[in-house]
Amino acid sequence: MNTFQIFLISLITGLSYLTRRACGDMQLERPIVLGPLTGLILGDFATGLQLGATLELIFMGAQAIGGAVPSNVAIGSTVGTAIAIVSGTGVEGGTAVAVATAVACSSFETLAKTFCSFFAHWADGYAEKGNWRGINLAVWMGNLLHFLADFVPTFLALSIGAEALTALMSNIPANVMAGINGMGKLLTALGFGLLLNNLGTKKLMPYFFIGFALAAYVPAFGTMGIAFIGVAYAILYAFQHSKEVE
Repeated sequence: MNTFQIFLISLITGLSYLTRRACGDMQLERPIVLGPLTGLILGDFATGLQLGATLELIFMGAQAIGGAVPSNVAIGSTVGTAIAIVSGTGVEGGTAVAVATAVACSSFETLAKTFCSFFAHWADGYAEKGNWRGINLAVWMGNLLHFLADFVPTFLALSIGAEALTALMSNIPANVMAGINGMGKLLTALGFGLLLNNLGTKKLMPYFFIGFALAAYVPAFGTMGIAFIGVAYAILYAFQHSKEVE
């Protein structure tokens, strides 16, 4: 990776946070978005898309609700994807790096939220004086701090730690790497299982298993074919129950 590529990856990581503050929560900081973008910058869109989809299953339940600080999905996605592409370790190696990075970098957002409390007091003072420009300044100072909390760690990790991480991943013994690969696949299943635990209902679970059976035993359908079947059934289900309500 050259410096310009590292800067671009760090920039989209930081901007993905700002879109939540300025444009509503567009979910642009999700792995399914940042993974392909990182792959596009590094010239390997396919790996970026594969890793983004894999990490989305793992981090699908990681949402910032209220004052909670989940794993930093944005930094984990971009750093994990970049290391996977540069080191050539693929999806499994990138998943291991992404999960560890996301958990470690959650502390930066906690630190940013702590310092933002000072800007909140500034905004209160400006509000008492009716100074709307001052309020906007305090708000955007907080946003800038959160931007830096994503931009700076990503830039440092890729510029200083990329070579070290790449060398480490390349020198991992085969048996250890096999364990990492197994854990990467297990994390994907665990993330999807946690999602089903929150969203799954007994009434609709049979359809989930039908889709799973089609994917596992009827490869001719493919992912898109099963998706079309699912969408068609959802439309029929909605029409049927709307008539019952009427």
